[in-house]
Amino acid sequence: MMVKKIKNLIQKYFLYSIKSTINTLYLPIIIIFISISGWVSSMLATAQIEENAYKNVNDTIFQTKNYLDYMLSDVFQQLVTVSSNPRILNLVGTEESEIKPEYYVEIDKSLQHVYSRYNVIIESVLIDLNQGEFFLYHSDYNSNPSVLYEDYFNQYNGSKEGFYWRNMHEDEIFNTNDQVISVFRLIERKSSSDRGIILFNLRDDYFEQVLNKSLIGENGYLTLISPNGKYESKDVKTEYKLDNKTLYSLQNTEDESGQFSYESVAGEDMIVIYDTIEANKWKLAAVVPESEILNKVNYIKHSTVFFILIMIVSAIFLTSLVGKYISKPFEKMAKQMRTINRESLAFYDESSGPEEMKILHNGFKELLLRTQSLMEQIQLEQEEKRQLEFAIMHAQINPHFLYNTLYSIKGLCDMGLNKDASQMISALSSFFRIGISKGKEIISIKDEIEHIEHYLFIQEMRYGDDFSYVIDVEDDILSYNIIKLSLQPLIENAIYHGVKQRRGQGKITIKGYQTGDAIHLEVADNGNGIEKEKLVEILREMEASFQEKKSFIGIGLKSVNERIKIHFGKEYGLHISSESGQGTVVSILIPKTKGEISENV
Repeated sequence: MMVKKIKNLIQKYFLYSIKSTINTLYLPIIIIFISISGWVSSMLATAQIEENAYKNVNDTIFQTKNYLDYMLSDVFQQLVTVSSNPRILNLVGTEESEIKPEYYVEIDKSLQHVYSRYNVIIESVLIDLNQGEFFLYHSDYNSNPSVLYEDYFNQYNGSKEGFYWRNMHEDEIFNTNDQVISVFRLIERKSSSDRGIILFNLRDDYFEQVLNKSLIGENGYLTLISPNGKYESKDVKTEYKLDNKTLYSLQNTEDESGQFSYESVAGEDMIVIYDTIEANKWKLAAVVPESEILNKVNYIKHSTVFFILIMIVSAIFLTSLVGKYISKPFEKMAKQMRTINRESLAFYDESSGPEEMKILHNGFKELLLRTQSLMEQIQLEQEEKRQLEFAIMHAQINPHFLYNTLYSIKGLCDMGLNKDASQMISALSSFFRIGISKGKEIISIKDEIEHIEHYLFIQEMRYGDDFSYVIDVEDDILSYNIIKLSLQPLIENAIYHGVKQRRGQGKITIKGYQTGDAIHLEVADNGNGIEKEKLVEILREMEASFQEKKSFIGIGLKSVNERIKIHFGKEYGLHISSESGQGTVVSILIPKTKGEISENV
């Protein structure tokens, strides 16, 4: 009894109308779900931001390292090639009087080739043999370079082949006051005078551009670390620079890549992510303040709390407002539906819920039944209309092709080439034999390929050497189904709108291959291609209805696309790609199917 009273009170004061029901039931649910969604979203977002932040830095390191590795390896290979030149090695220890002028010409040509080809990264190249007795160089600056042998041979040793890398330093050889990175080879024989240096200086601005290409926060930066120093990609505040302990750790670590954190001299938590450049075993490191990597996490947390509060307040206000506005038209409609119920008592059916909903339920039930009946009728009429459109466009394809073919045969007869005309008639008969296919709309890809071979033979007889063609279709797909007359309209377009419009011999390539559960058939020509604006219009007309007027495509192309979509689904059909002056590729995408397919479309 008490439960029934409580239920009646609830229905009387809280669930008596649509407005009160919305305020009573939906508002608490909305508030709960907003709070839970906001909290979960905040947790997921912060976790994702942290992951993405570290991933972005790692991606930056990886991409920059790969690019530098590619360039530095190439430069180092050029140094190896030049320094391994037998002519240069034979000149070490050779008296200056014995060095012929053609030696200078030959070696200078090799040096000039390297300098001009890699000018984007190489600032200067130099060969100094026998302490200046043989001297060649190329540089952006007109200077008098000089090499202090003792500085190099005393400081650099231990490499079996004599190859060394030197981190960013002042260019003391060419006296340009520029900062350069050097890669060089020291050649030394038995005598102290039988020595030589082959040196490439690499541009400071090249490394600055590469390392600064990807910004890592306001105070984050990339640095190149080598056993003999470091190079920072930009001017860095003192508190963010690597301290000696961290620098020494990076210089001597055996790990090729890794990540760690440390506290800077200013008490800032810093993140270091590094990788190794294979060309010279230097470390490429990203040094970023942790606060900059995770600066959005706290912002999202605070923003989420504020957003949840705003959403709750808005939900309360809007729920009350919506309930008020919704209930008014429903009350008006309820009065109208009462009249209907009085006149049509047979359709009345009691339902639970607010009084308005009880009334609306009965009226909407009848309206729903009537609407459903009308929709079924409209759907049936639309389906019949589509079948009629398909029958019309299908009937126009064969006469369209027959006209062109008979005109070609007439041309051969007019020229007295009766034998060729006979062969074309035989090909035409075979063409239509496959085209008829006993009334079947679906044939095998093998039959479709045979079909276009007859067509291409006819067109080749007509145009002679004006074009050639290649058919490259995988044997594995020949047994699968395709809609007949799919390829012939595409090849016809490739001939008349592609290869015929260019000078010289044209070429048409027909390819067929499979990817997963799909089959791709392509018809490509090397004609003049399609202008961008025209291609956009063609693609638009491909998707337009048959009733719309077409300016750029004929019935053949439109028919192929529509028939494929009708038989196999809207995700299949034609795709056209073209560039002006580069030719055109028309692709057919169909699923892998075998056996009989219902043709009652």
